Amino acid sequence: MSYSFIDTQKEFNELCAKLATHKYLSIDTESNSLYAYKEKLCLMQLSSEHINAVVDTLAVDIKPILPIFADPGVEKIFHSADSDIRVFKGALKCLFVNIFDVMVAAKYLGIIKCGLDSMVGEYFGLELNKKFQKADWGRRPLTKEMLDYASGDTIYLKKLRDILGGELEKKGRLEEAMGQFAQICKIEPTPMRFDEAGFLTLKGARQLNGRGLAVLRELYIAREVAAIKKNTPSFKVISEDLMLRLSVAPREGLHNLSIFKGVSGYVLSNHGQWIREALQKGLKAPEYNVPHREISREKRAYFETVKNRFRTLKLWRKETAARRNMLPEAIMGNDILERLAMAQLRSVADIQSIKGIGAEKSSLYGAEILEFLKKHHD
Repeated sequence: MSYSFIDTQKEFNELCAKLATHKYLSIDTESNSLYAYKEKLCLMQLSSEHINAVVDTLAVDIKPILPIFADPGVEKIFHSADSDIRVFKGALKCLFVNIFDVMVAAKYLGIIKCGLDSMVGEYFGLELNKKFQKADWGRRPLTKEMLDYASGDTIYLKKLRDILGGELEKKGRLEEAMGQFAQICKIEPTPMRFDEAGFLTLKGARQLNGRGLAVLRELYIAREVAAIKKNTPSFKVISEDLMLRLSVAPREGLHNLSIFKGVSGYVLSNHGQWIREALQKGLKAPEYNVPHREISREKRAYFETVKNRFRTLKLWRKETAARRNMLPEAIMGNDILERLAMAQLRSVADIQSIKGIGAEKSSLYGAEILEFLKKHHD
């Protein structure tokens, strides 16, 4: 299907004026999270009645489309709206109202293979090109093949929406799903923060001695600085495995970096200097002792209670999903179950107050959650 490539403000403004009169808008985005330190919105795909467009969001100001995002009279159709809305909100302040997420709808219908390519294959007998799924969308110029690929991600969303929406309505689940869509609209991007103590969470870190931990800490911080300078994700600078191996034998690393697995010629020429500096700094620093936190008996008992409640809630979700022929995550996500496990739940109103649940789910599941918890914990 043909599409327009929009890379001028005039063309984009004209496109938005047309789209504002439509009843629906299918949306997808491409970003560069695998290639930049801080993710950027690089491309936006839009489809509606007789319109298919790929917009270069690095070349145009997308603010003219924001009123459409917030317009309750225009249904915005996504596949995995969670990720797209986070990208939009990470780029600029915006509001979403009236969305339909075909992936979430599929989960409400118990469809296990709910990826876009799987559903397009299942319902339309077509195979989507996934060649550029992990491409660098921040590069310019974009090739025609990349643009062709991008344009295919929105053209089937409206048809899928109509099929899945019809099935939800037949099963009496449309209102419930719409409540979930309203919750997705409220999602905010997670602020990007670097935790200097994050090195302790690396696999194998806790097995290092005090000197090794001091070295690992310096390597971990220095890698982040290098990632910022290079504008690349930290995992693409040097691997966690390499940092751990260097922390086990830092003096050997100072003597001959090239003997370590993962130290290529590229790593030596681009990162060798700061790696050696971090090794020296770690060897001179005081040994790092993991802070020991005394946990009271009361706190231990509380954590154990929360853990048991969480397990119980997962069991309730599993049984409920099987009974309703839905995927478990369509019932409630783990993040919501964790909040429920930590809360003092005495009434349905208490459940409704939990972030992310909403009126529909609390009305549908509130009483049975309370009863299930009472049965298993009282």
